[in-house]
Amino acid sequence: MRIRRATHSDLPAIRDVITRAFDPDQVRLGYQPPPATLDASAWLKRDAAWVGEHASAVIAVLLAEPADDHLAVRMAAVDPAWQGRGHGRELLDHAEELAADAGLHEVRLAANVLLQSTISIYEHLGYHVRAQMPHPNVAEHQMAELAKAV
Repeated sequence: MRIRRATHSDLPAIRDVITRAFDPDQVRLGYQPPPATLDASAWLKRDAAWVGEHASAVIAVLLAEPADDHLAVRMAAVDPAWQGRGHGRELLDHAEELAADAGLHEVRLAANVLLQSTISIYEHLGYHVRAQMPHPNVAEHQMAELAKAV
């Protein structure tokens, strides 16, 4: 997979990947996860969006930007047809490189605590749960904030 900064011409493919990637979570949770509702065009305008390509097709999306003393990853999504091949790891490796290039020493991301398999993947990649916080939209749910030093 080749990762590059996203352009406005990628927007339809980005939205398609996001929809497909978050559909299983929506079924499990009963609502659309917050990352699936992000306005990708706003992230493009801030130069905070990247895509992963295979043979010129967008198969993955990364939305990340500096926030205080860390790089905040708001979305790392891989098309389900391409999952299980290490592309999610590549997206997070890219985020870690972005953080290091910006002089930041930590990458942070969040996941619903009900999505334990997702949290386990992040932990396998070296992230640790640093805090739990209320879900921004669903009062009875909690989010886990995960972090990794770079």
